[in-house]
Amino acid sequence: MRLICGMLRLDGEPASDRHLDAMAAGLTAPGTNPGLSRHIDGPLGMAVLDFTGGTDGLVRREGLVLALDTRLDRGLTDEGAAVIGAIRQHGADFPDHLHGDFAVAAWDAARGELILGRDYIGVRPLVWTLQPGRCLAFASLPAGLIAASPERAAPDPVALGLLLVHGYFVGADTGHAGIAMLQAGHSLTVRPGEGRPPRLHRAYRPDPRLVGRWRGDRHEAAARLRDLVTEAVTDRLPPQGVVASHLTGGLDSSAVTVLAARGMRERGGRILALSKLMPTAMGPADLDERPLIAAVLAQEPDIVHAGAQDLLPLPSQPQHPDWPGLPLDGPEDDMAAAAAAFGADRILSGVGGDEGASYHGANLYARLLRDGWLRTLARELPARARRDGVSLKQAVRGRLIGPLLPDGLARRLGVSVGRGQLYGSSKGVARFLAPGLRDAVEARRMRKVLVSNDPEERVAAFADHHIPSRCTFYAITAARRGLAASFPLLDRRVVDFVLSLPAGLFLDDGFARQPFRAAMDGILPDTVRLKAHKVGLYDDRFIGYADHRAALLAEVDRLAARRSEIVCRLFDLTEIRAALALLPDAANALDFVRTRPGDLHGGVPPWLPLIAVHCLIVARHLDDHAAVTGGGSGVTPARNPS
Repeated sequence: MRLICGMLRLDGEPASDRHLDAMAAGLTAPGTNPGLSRHIDGPLGMAVLDFTGGTDGLVRREGLVLALDTRLDRGLTDEGAAVIGAIRQHGADFPDHLHGDFAVAAWDAARGELILGRDYIGVRPLVWTLQPGRCLAFASLPAGLIAASPERAAPDPVALGLLLVHGYFVGADTGHAGIAMLQAGHSLTVRPGEGRPPRLHRAYRPDPRLVGRWRGDRHEAAARLRDLVTEAVTDRLPPQGVVASHLTGGLDSSAVTVLAARGMRERGGRILALSKLMPTAMGPADLDERPLIAAVLAQEPDIVHAGAQDLLPLPSQPQHPDWPGLPLDGPEDDMAAAAAAFGADRILSGVGGDEGASYHGANLYARLLRDGWLRTLARELPARARRDGVSLKQAVRGRLIGPLLPDGLARRLGVSVGRGQLYGSSKGVARFLAPGLRDAVEARRMRKVLVSNDPEERVAAFADHHIPSRCTFYAITAARRGLAASFPLLDRRVVDFVLSLPAGLFLDDGFARQPFRAAMDGILPDTVRLKAHKVGLYDDRFIGYADHRAALLAEVDRLAARRSEIVCRLFDLTEIRAALALLPDAANALDFVRTRPGDLHGGVPPWLPLIAVHCLIVARHLDDHAAVTGGGSGVTPARNPS
């Protein structure tokens, strides 16, 4: 695994050893000791940190100097040559012509040109910052830029508000006002002699006109998908030794884990499956993920398993420098530590399956009606009714009619179509944002995807939504232990094929998430492959926070008394306090455990106090930052350079 960083002076001054070393130090987490390669050429300085201990991470060839964080597909043995060939042939479009995971920086001294590029789905992160007329700097993670220029850490209130609303960043946001993420499938070109701003270019976006054009039956689709997913997992395995994989018990992570286990077995290696678990099993028994994890481990008994207990995040805990609101040493870090101790250099994950390989779009029956799949609809509605144990009338009402109704009419008729309120202004995150910030957040919110299932939406789910940020989240938690994250279900070949499938193939035999379920026949245990629902319920956190009710209320009161400008710009502390007050007393907490999905027994929406705690954690983090930087807002005039 590698991380990269560098700078290009735009004012004619030479690149600084001191700044380059500071960036490299910022990217080196405690307990890691990467090999370091450096290159300074007049205004340009670049470095590569190799966590395998290598010191030859830079590529110098054909007039280019490259800093590479890459894992390319299709058995390429000379990744440097592949990157150079793509840049020479396609210029700013080169990210669309490399297949795999990559973050690239290439310096052409003869042209006086620096070009950055990032893979199409955003597996390998890359951030940048601009001081107009002075310097452009880049690094794999924000910590690298902040280490060299601490003022780059100034909070970005709108970006942080969007992070709280969605759980992931939007577009180029990093949460820092002066630092931008190079968006997935983009390149950035800068020539210091031109005196023009850096040129940001989108190299990749699927054409919606090509979505749904594949012609074949459901059996052919399942067979092809099985081959592509197997190939995608195999390409991401080391030639020998060990690998780690997330295992939640769901379709996606289970498929990746089983295929990786079989692939490593053939190579004489081993696999470590990593699961984040609640301390106790709570909620409806038929939604518990533990038996699903156990079924995978029973089928593949040579899998080594490590369970990380979920941490109860609290405001007092140290925060991750690259992801606001994420506590250090939480379960994600525990899993990465276990993988590193096992000897793995990468963690595989099933991220991205819902949007593609195991497509989990809502309202698919309504889509079939709109697209004229009447024969399939006539077969699948009765089959789904049998699977759900309801009458055909109920299935038609809930699966077909409900999604076609406007929200207000659906509510009046008592038709539930799964339109959650988690992100609504009255019952969701937005209620905790300061009134002056809500409109700015609302204006930039990501629209919902996997709802209409039309071609534009299916493309947007990959190219314009949360997946790149979700990949970045797992990348930074792995990077702290010197590991890479990789996502087989986001392999370009898998994504292109799934986008080509018409919506009618996503339903079969009364099941959604086809043809993936059929493709995994003989790979996944049927208890996992045919499971209709698997939900990680957070009742345990709700009860855990009941034990901390008094301390949480005291913390929000402390912040309200301090009136830090940045905290007041971002949060409505009165609303946060009101939600925290809904937590039960510790002695009565068990009375609030639910026995079915929905509200807790006490009538409290279970997500409300949990979101309030998350907001409180970020508020505490911002207040601490403001105190270190001298109080006030902590916001400098620096703006997100994108």
